[in-house]
Amino acid sequence: MKKSQPTHKVYEFDTFYEGVVKQAERYGDKDRYVYKRKKQEFHFTYNDMLAHVNYLSSAMNVLGVAGKFTGVTGDTHPDYVATYIATTSCGGVIVPLDKEISAEQFTNFVNLCELQMLVYTASMHKKMLPLYDQMPTVKYIVCMDFEGEKPEDPRFMTLAEMLEIGKKAYDEGDRTAENHVVDKDAVCTILFTSGTTGTSKGVMLSQRNLTTSAYDCCAIIDASTDDTLVSVLPIHHAYEFTISQLAAPNIGISIFINDSIKNTLRNFANFKPTGLILVPLYVETMQKKIWAEIEKKGKTKLVKTMIPIARRLPRSIRRKIFKDIIDAFGGRLKFIVCGGAPLRTELIQEFDAFGIKICEGYGITECSPLISCNPFNKRKPHSAGLVVNHMEARIDKESPEDETGEITVHGDAVMLGYYKNPEATAAVMTEDGWFKTGDIGYMDKEDYIYITGRKKNVIIASNGKNVFPEELEEHLGVSELISEIVVVGRKGEEPGEVVITALVYPDYDKFEGKSKEEIQTAIEAEVDAVNKKLPTFKHIKCVEIRETEFEKNTSRKIMRYKIK
Repeated sequence: MKKSQPTHKVYEFDTFYEGVVKQAERYGDKDRYVYKRKKQEFHFTYNDMLAHVNYLSSAMNVLGVAGKFTGVTGDTHPDYVATYIATTSCGGVIVPLDKEISAEQFTNFVNLCELQMLVYTASMHKKMLPLYDQMPTVKYIVCMDFEGEKPEDPRFMTLAEMLEIGKKAYDEGDRTAENHVVDKDAVCTILFTSGTTGTSKGVMLSQRNLTTSAYDCCAIIDASTDDTLVSVLPIHHAYEFTISQLAAPNIGISIFINDSIKNTLRNFANFKPTGLILVPLYVETMQKKIWAEIEKKGKTKLVKTMIPIARRLPRSIRRKIFKDIIDAFGGRLKFIVCGGAPLRTELIQEFDAFGIKICEGYGITECSPLISCNPFNKRKPHSAGLVVNHMEARIDKESPEDETGEITVHGDAVMLGYYKNPEATAAVMTEDGWFKTGDIGYMDKEDYIYITGRKKNVIIASNGKNVFPEELEEHLGVSELISEIVVVGRKGEEPGEVVITALVYPDYDKFEGKSKEEIQTAIEAEVDAVNKKLPTFKHIKCVEIRETEFEKNTSRKIMRYKIK
């Protein structure tokens, strides 16, 4: 079917460098980033980004690493983005690496890609020092915002020194980035998947892949130069980089870089964002903060009474009614784009009543990552959104009678393949060239996607029927007594018996002074209430209470493969 057209102007750019040039022309000395270092606030403009990309590209040419593989790791920083774009603007391949992975895994990725330059932020310096000798292919090691005594390693330099080298070359006529002709279909970045399944694969993406995804994001999300964001998600992920670092600047948005998780809510209040790009865990945290404050003021009953009434009122009136809630996040928050995992519909409806619009989207690293998103002007409850303009999606059913099937996609944002892993690449492609997402769901007549579960998480019940744990987790996630939940299939005592089991990390604040037995009884009562709404084969038969949170990766997804 014909896709919906944007209701607002969307600026096009074919390459990262073209985007930076056009953005500098449009927005000039407007802040692209505001960030803090040692409590001091810094401003980095759109013109600054163009200058740094030019200088870094020229420096790479002088140093002999233009067109080679460069790694970047650490905190979100303007020069992290500049390094990313500069590397790809002179024909190189950028490899963003998760700052939280083990030293062994880090050096394995560095050596697998045979990186010739490694750039990192100052917070990573102590972690990097012991690894220098384990990275023999790296010719230059570069640290941003470096202070202190320099390592004796001759490969080391500060990013400030690299910029000086590049500026000198640029002033003398080196125009590496300007003159390089980009092959938009060549690999420009390798993103190692977050490993929630225990394995990491290097996803190869091109500039066509990423600019297509960024353009589709700009087209479906109606934001403007008046909007501001606070960047909180890990920058090495495709979701954060494509939306916050490619799409948002193309609109002229100013971005405040969150300096730490513990300061997140304080930074929301101080920087006063109009929009946020989040994963569900952050939205859940915000909701808990809201209700904790409401309860502290003794207004719980009043607010719960007002919510259904507010839903029938214009958004502007809702925002006035719940002004105290809006003010807790700076007073200007209008929208949240949420992806990375399913978000409870009740949360979307609740924030909507307060006057904050949540648009849920769906993507995967292999698709750069955007597949679908709910447009601002036409959201659908329970949906992961409308398939974006440059992508196609279909449902591959095992049987024509099935209501759901695997979501497969095709389009300009689909990856080139997995780095040095043709077998894994072949395994995720259909015979006619469509990418198999591994997600199960269905689509409506308007191309909105509905996800029912992950293929790899499916529990085969004792009667042979499929049970998707995500469905049960969503039902139980509504409970105020449950903080985190994972549903698994345990082996029963009888041959072939599968016991659907809920692993629950309770909200212990709600159980102050209660015994383990009382907590178990309360959670089981919540489970029983859910079971009554479900067919028998989906019933949760066992509840296991956890005393600690589930282990998560840096994108705040629970690592199911570590659950025993």
